[in-house]
Amino acid sequence: MITKGWSHILIFILVVGCHSLMAQKQVELGNVKWLRNLDEGKKVALAQHKPIFLLFQEVPGCATCRNFGEDVLSHPLIVEAISTYFVPVAIFNNKNGHDAQVLAAYKEPAWNNPVIRIVDEGGKDLVPRHSGQYQPASVVKTINSTLIKSNRLIPEYLVLLETELNADPAELYLEMYCFWSGEKNIGAQPGVIYTEPGYSNGKEVVRVVFDDTATSAEKVAAQARKSGNADAIHIKNGTSPVSVEGIRQAPLKNYTVDKDLHYYLKNSEYAALPLSPIQATRINSALGNGTSPTIYLSPLQQQMLKDIKAGKLSKKVRYAAQPWHSAWPSGY
Repeated sequence: MITKGWSHILIFILVVGCHSLMAQKQVELGNVKWLRNLDEGKKVALAQHKPIFLLFQEVPGCATCRNFGEDVLSHPLIVEAISTYFVPVAIFNNKNGHDAQVLAAYKEPAWNNPVIRIVDEGGKDLVPRHSGQYQPASVVKTINSTLIKSNRLIPEYLVLLETELNADPAELYLEMYCFWSGEKNIGAQPGVIYTEPGYSNGKEVVRVVFDDTATSAEKVAAQARKSGNADAIHIKNGTSPVSVEGIRQAPLKNYTVDKDLHYYLKNSEYAALPLSPIQATRINSALGNGTSPTIYLSPLQQQMLKDIKAGKLSKKVRYAAQPWHSAWPSGY
């Protein structure tokens, strides 16, 4: 026989267990706070003058649906963008009732992989239907396309994020007299995604990761030479030589990374922020050149910086974490 006290405890355990199970089942929704009714979403969109980020998702879903929730809908900068510029509404494509009605209205298939439709307050598509692409790069591109379509400026942090995620990365190793100087100058170049100080055969070099669709090794090296940061190009074994007038070539040997990654960033309060590689590179360059780097931060990152300066958030180094968004502090 179960006493009254024990029955209350049992009910509590069952309730907690059910909530825990529901939370586990909704990994497909990531960290976005979704409305679950499109009619309600339309009212909010009208009041806030925002488009609706309409997600058709299978919950609980297949591996693709779960991965989409974990890789895309939990990416902190993507979550922030969706929550800031849109009214998020989730429609389950494997449920009856209101969900099934919306599914039918948009002629979306049931039990399907994730589909995104960005619509106005009346429910009309603003940009082409997003389907069959489940990587962060494609979603950020769709978000930025919608902002342009809505006559809104794309914030710099989303410009950088799209650049980074959609890049076709290539790398170059440049020798110079001081890699701190090299990082601050090369990191500001268009098309450069990431810089890293290190050593090759006892010489100071900067490893430069760049978008091969936006620039080239020759352009990066030639521009670095103008700023005095390209005495030689160190060539990795098995790769094609990079020939630039006035810059000698040398073999890349025993490459090691220096402990002072992004020196100017590392020695600033910005080091306590979770930053993507391109953000870290641009911010380090701005600090080294004496300009303000806050343009490269999202609003939540700017709030974190204020809290760091006010002593409300720990000054422990977060920017160098890999993966970097694992260092995103709770509550932001």
